[in-house]
Amino acid sequence: MKLKQLFRRAPNLSPEQLKKFRDEHQEGGYTLLDVRQPGEYEKRHLAGAKLVPLAELPGRLDELNPQEPVVAYCAVGGRSRAAAQMLQGQGFKEVYNLEGGIKAWDGLTAQGTPDWGLEIMDPGESPALVLAAAYSLERGLAACYQGLAQATDHQELSELYQRLAGFEDRHMDRLKRAWEGLAPEERQGAELEAQGNAPFMEGGWKVEEFLAQHTDAAQGQAEVLMLAMGLETQAMDLYLRLAQRMDQSKSRALLEELGQEEKSHLQALGEMLERLQNG
Repeated sequence: MKLKQLFRRAPNLSPEQLKKFRDEHQEGGYTLLDVRQPGEYEKRHLAGAKLVPLAELPGRLDELNPQEPVVAYCAVGGRSRAAAQMLQGQGFKEVYNLEGGIKAWDGLTAQGTPDWGLEIMDPGESPALVLAAAYSLERGLAACYQGLAQATDHQELSELYQRLAGFEDRHMDRLKRAWEGLAPEERQGAELEAQGNAPFMEGGWKVEEFLAQHTDAAQGQAEVLMLAMGLETQAMDLYLRLAQRMDQSKSRALLEELGQEEKSHLQALGEMLERLQNG
């Protein structure tokens, strides 16, 4: 351990600086490290964050890549400052602390336990199986939007839900092209349409359960867009957490790419919301 690094504080990132950092970095190319307790993580965490409580961090350093940037955060910045300092002392090359913690952050956050939704994919699954499972999740969310469109009597809201379903249809087309680009032997046993009736959707929810709980979810276009942004954030979170546990590098890269595409969806939804609010 380098003593000078042990006693030197890691640089802070303000919430605004972290947003810029995330915009400038590919998902999967850095680690968001949540050093709070599991109960805190379950209530709210940054999308794609890896949970390693501070007390467990010294014994779990091998789960982190010392060559990639690490941004540590906690509730208000105290525990993560200690974590960042520890990582610097262990030779991690680029470490930051989120100033003010998650309480100062008003960006993309998700809910759920660290393993929520991870039963959807096994760590050893092939790229073809990963693509097939992702296709099923996208199909689930498209079905969810279609169900919400049918549940409202408001024409504009129905049309907006149909438009959001189109986002998922385009993503499904992209996944299908990627699956078709695999060699025939790689696709064996991983049929896109053999996933049942899409019982799950992005984020890990069951479609029927979500629809039952959100029949009156949106009362206006802005509310619809905010609901969609929440769903896409959960989707991004799930893909990135799945990527963290994948054994195959190709499967991991696919999931990281899907997480990046979900971030693009979020940006598009944010632009739509801004136009609506400023129009």
